[in-house]
Amino acid sequence: MSLKQSQIALSNYPYFRYSLRYTLDSLQRLGANAIELYACDPHFHIDDCGLPQVIAMKKMLRDRGLHPICLTPEQVKYPINIASTNPVARKRSMETYTKVIQYANELECPTVQFFAGWGPLDEPYEKAWPRSVEALSCLANLAEGYGVTITIEAADRALTVLTGTDRIARMLRDVDSPNLHGMIDTVCLKACHETIEDAIRNITPERLRHFHFSDVNMEGDGVDHIIPGEGTMDLDHVLDQLDRAGYRGYLSLELMSPYEYAAEDAMRKGAEWMRARME
Repeated sequence: MSLKQSQIALSNYPYFRYSLRYTLDSLQRLGANAIELYACDPHFHIDDCGLPQVIAMKKMLRDRGLHPICLTPEQVKYPINIASTNPVARKRSMETYTKVIQYANELECPTVQFFAGWGPLDEPYEKAWPRSVEALSCLANLAEGYGVTITIEAADRALTVLTGTDRIARMLRDVDSPNLHGMIDTVCLKACHETIEDAIRNITPERLRHFHFSDVNMEGDGVDHIIPGEGTMDLDHVLDQLDRAGYRGYLSLELMSPYEYAAEDAMRKGAEWMRARME
């Protein structure tokens, strides 16, 4: 196994009911260095932040030895959709993503994670595609100027036009930007009925820049984003395939509900599982 512990990124995902100070102190206690910063309220909701909040966040992170490696805005619960049929909603969504890119640059964070947008389920699928391509092309061009990489993931059609990693590959071809890359999420592998081999082959190791790591209940529709080792996905196999592909990016530990009631304990267990398997 050549995957390194230095590739592990802890995150604030399960801490969304805690204050920012408690969250960052907790991640420091857990020995975090690299972190994925989930830009949610009450921590760092993009639409509630300006340059003063960005500067304050940068100092709080630096004081604790924490380095943000990916900035991910809340874009599922909030109405963010760059492929919306509503031009007003598209414009607002683009403005939010533009701020994410700008703030990532200020935080010296190399990567952001965006959803590619979605169309109404009663609209023919292909109608939303050009809206997404146009938006991501504009954002990727902006990101290039800021020195930031955008990563996109596949999920259910209700969330994104990227309903499989083959669609990620198509989007990368259509946008054709050095600042737009693919990523993999273990939960989304299940949602898209794909294997880790499918995802790596479709995106290609050269275009794979980020990874959301958690366990999954492979049978039924139970809770996902589970502490590694407590679900039924073969995560050792996932790590082995990433190792074989020569993956050198980060693996962000993405844990969600119901862990908000014991966020630090959940993050500790997940980090220990990952550290035990990586050099």
